[in-house]
Amino acid sequence: MKLATKNIGKTFSGVNVLRNVDFELEPGEVHALVGENGAGKSTFVKILSGVYTPTEGQILLNDSSIDITSPIVAQNQGVTLIHQEPQSFSHLTVAENIFMGHMEGSNFSRIKWSDIILESNKILNSIGLQIDPRNIMEGLSIADQQMIEIAGALSKNSKVLIMDEPTSPLTPNEVSKLFKIVNQLKKSGMAIIFISHRLEEIRLISDRVTIFRDGDKIITKKINEVSNEEIIKFMIGRDLKKTEVSENNYIKNKKIILDVKNLTLQSKFQDISFELHKGEILGFAGLVGAGRTEVAKSIFGSELFDSGEIFFKGEKINNYSPNESIKKGFAYVPEDRKQMGIFGSVAVEDNMTSAIPKIISNLFGVINKKRVSSLSNEYIKKFDIALTSGRQLIEELSGGNQQKCIISKWLLSKPSILILDEPTRGVDVGVKSEMYEIIKKLSEAGTSIILISSELPEILSLAHRIVVMREGRISKILNHSDATQEIIMQNAIN
Repeated sequence: MKLATKNIGKTFSGVNVLRNVDFELEPGEVHALVGENGAGKSTFVKILSGVYTPTEGQILLNDSSIDITSPIVAQNQGVTLIHQEPQSFSHLTVAENIFMGHMEGSNFSRIKWSDIILESNKILNSIGLQIDPRNIMEGLSIADQQMIEIAGALSKNSKVLIMDEPTSPLTPNEVSKLFKIVNQLKKSGMAIIFISHRLEEIRLISDRVTIFRDGDKIITKKINEVSNEEIIKFMIGRDLKKTEVSENNYIKNKKIILDVKNLTLQSKFQDISFELHKGEILGFAGLVGAGRTEVAKSIFGSELFDSGEIFFKGEKINNYSPNESIKKGFAYVPEDRKQMGIFGSVAVEDNMTSAIPKIISNLFGVINKKRVSSLSNEYIKKFDIALTSGRQLIEELSGGNQQKCIISKWLLSKPSILILDEPTRGVDVGVKSEMYEIIKKLSEAGTSIILISSELPEILSLAHRIVVMREGRISKILNHSDATQEIIMQNAIN
């Protein structure tokens, strides 16, 4: 099925966020959309999938104009959107999530559950996901949730598949499996829109690329006719500063600020031991499920470990709760921004000051609103956060700007140890570059950083040392000078 748009535009509260977009998607094509957060990509695909109604312009399917007024209408027309953040029903089974909205029968009593389970198994096996479809969704990793959402799209026999950052929570191995599926779908004639901030992925999977900037479509090119440097310039209008690992004065002193000894949490991780120096960026690499996040949560106090010891500045500590950890000088930026990082329907400045209640209130607990605005505005300016005002709801911001707000929240608490779990997941190359600079400057100022990332180039460009985990254990600790992507992956897999 061929999909096209003519002069598509969208206005929110009088603000033009998308203008005059002409676009074509051919059957059997993977067409990449790229641009900074807020450039208009997600707004555009939400119009195509019925989440938003365009303010102006036309959508055409096989050269016929059509009104896509809701996601159900879009799905009935063969257009399915896979969102950047998993849109699952946590209290239902995997099979129910896969076939949600198109189960046979008018009520549950007539549904042939044996057929649903069988078909779910077939789809899950086709994408290499070994999960019992009768399992409840709650507790599954983001990677598994994302793959199950892809399975749900496949179950609808879609003709146009829109993938909005589908690989952001996936490991290289899982991305490789996904790309095999995408190529199979492409060969079958499916038309695919693929949004990603990872240019290496776009180059691997796409036939053409369309670049957005500030609500405008800038250009469409065949992928083999444009370089990564040209794509970045079209996206952001400037060259990016290359990030390289460099020692700072604190690193040279090798002062141990955190010493973790034999930390164990049954069924999650075993015998974890490492040191973190003042001003050091310590990278944690490994496949999804290797136990990196669970170790971080145990150190922070959001999960209690079974045995082992943690020494902070030479003193043995027991972080029984995040509140205790925060008081000691720990901060944790979680992987799941939507569920654990923000209060979505709360103002930006209230989110940014939520970790420092004593600083923004008096002895009676009354919040000083001027103090809230003053502290938050300092970081809004410092990190160039794009918003209308500090009272704007944080859920209305782009993913990159939300992430800047989350980091700002924890920096306001002035932490000694900052744990960053996939800090650049789902953000564009421009914001990613800005975050790298923020992380490096924090390290140079003496903040000790634990950086968990599934992007090996990110780990290699930031971390002074790299802890590689495999199946809940540390398989290797590498100095930056000894680390390569191949060596890290060998230790993560073998």
